[in-house]
Amino acid sequence: MQQELGNEISHVAPHDPAENALFETLSRIEHDLNDVIGALVLLGVKRCSQCKQFFRSADPGVLFDCGQLVCYTCVPVWWPSQSMRLGVADRERTEGKLASWLRKYHRAEVVKMTPGNLTDTTDAEFQMVAKCLECAGSGKLMEGERCRFCNGLGTVRIIVPR
Repeated sequence: MQQELGNEISHVAPHDPAENALFETLSRIEHDLNDVIGALVLLGVKRCSQCKQFFRSADPGVLFDCGQLVCYTCVPVWWPSQSMRLGVADRERTEGKLASWLRKYHRAEVVKMTPGNLTDTTDAEFQMVAKCLECAGSGKLMEGERCRFCNGLGTVRIIVPR
């Protein structure tokens, strides 16, 4: 006797009334759930695109908005994968916005990188390297002298302490 390798649901006729009722019930539940999520947005609650948790939108430091909303807890895992998917211009724009958000709401510090001298980051909750905003990543100021904000490297390290 040969066993059939298909799934057991495939034996149900495509127009089975029980299957249609189940589909209608699931469609109604999905619609109702979307209505509840829409109502939460009207009440000032927004959802993290990564962990799907809801947060009050009145607190601007909870969710980072870059076209998708990402909560502070998810940023350390989200940013490395997101930055690799973006083009150079989009990555630089987003990292500048993220660095500013981290400094404003999460006590992030800008640390100048110096060649040959590594900064101790063992007490960092999150860190990233971003283009220096003062020299636009060139390492030089308008007068042609080395940028004092990034030590002429064109990048700075953003560190969020624990």
